[in-house]
Amino acid sequence: GGGAVIVKINQGSPQHWALRTLGVALIALIVVWVPTQMSTSRIGQFSDAFVLIIAAMSLNLVLGFTGQISIGHSAFFGIGGYTAAILIKDHGWSPGYTFYAAAALAFVVGCLIALPALRIKGIYLALVTLAVAVLFPTLIKWKKLAWLTDGAKGIDSVRYDERPVWPILGELKGRDGRAVFAYWLAFVLLVVTYLVCRGLVKSRFGRSLVAISDNETAAAVMGVNLTVTKVLVFGASAALCALAGVLSTLRTGVITPEGQYVTLLGSIVFLLIMVVGGAGTLWGPIVGGLVYVWLDNTTRGFGSESDGVI
Repeated sequence: GGGAVIVKINQGSPQHWALRTLGVALIALIVVWVPTQMSTSRIGQFSDAFVLIIAAMSLNLVLGFTGQISIGHSAFFGIGGYTAAILIKDHGWSPGYTFYAAAALAFVVGCLIALPALRIKGIYLALVTLAVAVLFPTLIKWKKLAWLTDGAKGIDSVRYDERPVWPILGELKGRDGRAVFAYWLAFVLLVVTYLVCRGLVKSRFGRSLVAISDNETAAAVMGVNLTVTKVLVFGASAALCALAGVLSTLRTGVITPEGQYVTLLGSIVFLLIMVVGGAGTLWGPIVGGLVYVWLDNTTRGFGSESDGVI
């Protein structure tokens, strides 16, 4: 009988590059097709997916590549959102600059949490980050911080007064324009986050991460500074997750202590996306994020259409 034909394509060969070019062209086509052909609500769903993908990518750096369990990323997401909201509402910052401030603050906080937390391993680190996730919304609601965070009611009306006019896209007006702008902003940040993660993972620093994940003792023997490497990657991960928080706040225009991804539930969603897509791979969070948002919207539709259990 006729056996299966296996086509072997070597990395770096013309066939390999042709396949990659075809893949990139297909992705580019879909990326442009969504905001030009789809409804405003559907464009919004893709923007939500991009936000979650960025958060999952940030977690992937710590959990997927370094093997450190973190359940505290919802706090960094919240730090990003609240930094943007406070700077825009109370200090009149242009929203674009808040991304840099939020990433810098989350990096510092991430490093400070990581320093004591990473001296302990496995389940203990998970418990420390779990405590961070649980305490963050409580801290935001604390009466003594209400002057800054507006307490339990949160901060609203956080958005671009004047949306930047980007080349090719031109001026985007009204609700539909806002959705398209949010989509492209989220996509640009997603590409930046992907490139940062890819750059880190493929570098010498990235090889240190994988070595730590495989065997910490062997990594230390090979000259990897465990504490510095772990703290820096945790800080970078926190900074990237804060970007997702800023993006989410600018898209919805509001942030509250009980917000969808600011509570512990957010951390669980980020973990779920990473596991669904495949931890320790660069494309995993992208696949997981798209699948999660699709499932979330589909099952929500089932719930609204059903008559309950008869």
